[in-house]
Amino acid sequence: MAYRREFFEKGQPVHILSRAVEGKKIFEKKGDCYRFVFQIYAANFGEQSSTIRRKDIIKISQNLLAGEKIPSRFIKRRQPPLVHILDFALVKNHYHFYLVPNFDNSIPVFMRRLNTGFAKYFNLKYEREGVLFATRYKSVLIKTEFQSNAVQRYISIVNPLDVYQPGWRRKGLSNWQEAFEFLRTYEFSSFPDKIGERRTKILAPKKIEKIYSLFKDPQDRKNHLNFIEDFLREKLSSFQPLFLE
Repeated sequence: MAYRREFFEKGQPVHILSRAVEGKKIFEKKGDCYRFVFQIYAANFGEQSSTIRRKDIIKISQNLLAGEKIPSRFIKRRQPPLVHILDFALVKNHYHFYLVPNFDNSIPVFMRRLNTGFAKYFNLKYEREGVLFATRYKSVLIKTEFQSNAVQRYISIVNPLDVYQPGWRRKGLSNWQEAFEFLRTYEFSSFPDKIGERRTKILAPKKIEKIYSLFKDPQDRKNHLNFIEDFLREKLSSFQPLFLE
C-alpha cells in the first residue's frame, strides 16, 4: 500500500480522513467497529498477541472505550504512542481523526499499521482479496484555533449524524432530541468523551488534549453543550462541509 510522502511535523495537529474503496460499508457491524477500535490502539502503541481470540478483541475494545486498562498479554506496548488522538469517528465507509504526531512523520507509520492490520482482518473474515482503503488518505494541517474548534465539532457531531440519519445534510434532522441521544450513546466516536460521559483509552491524555481541546474549563464544556443543542434544533435544510468529505 503506497502512502503520500508529505512531512508531518511533531506537534502539528492534522485532520485525517481515510475511505474504503468502492464506497464499501466497512463499519456497518458492531463487531467490525470493535475490531477497528482495537486496531487503533494496537497500531499506536505496539502489536497484538498472536494468540488473541476474536471474542477477546471485542471485550478488549469495549474496555478501551470504557477507559479501562488492557492486560499486557493482549497488546504489547513497544513504544510511546505514535500519535495523540484528539477526536475520532467511524462512519459507514470511512473514518476521521483529529490527531497530533508524537514524532516527526509518525502519521504515515500509524496509518500504515492501522489500515493494513484492519484490511487483513476484514479480508479474512469476508473472504475477499485486494486493498480495502484508498491508497491516499486525505489530510489537512490545522493551524488556527478556529480550525481546531471547527474540526472537533465536525468530526464528533456532524459525521456521526450521518450514521443516525442518512441524508440529514440535505433534508434536515427529523428530531433534534433523538439526534442528541444518538450522539451521546454512539460508541464509535469521541462525542461521549467530549461531553464528559466517557474517557476512552484511545484518546490522548488529558494534559495533551487540554492544549488543543475546545474545553479550557467547565464553562467551555457547558457552552459547547449549548452549541450542540442549538445546532441540532436548527434542523438545517442544507449543510456546507467545513473540512474533509
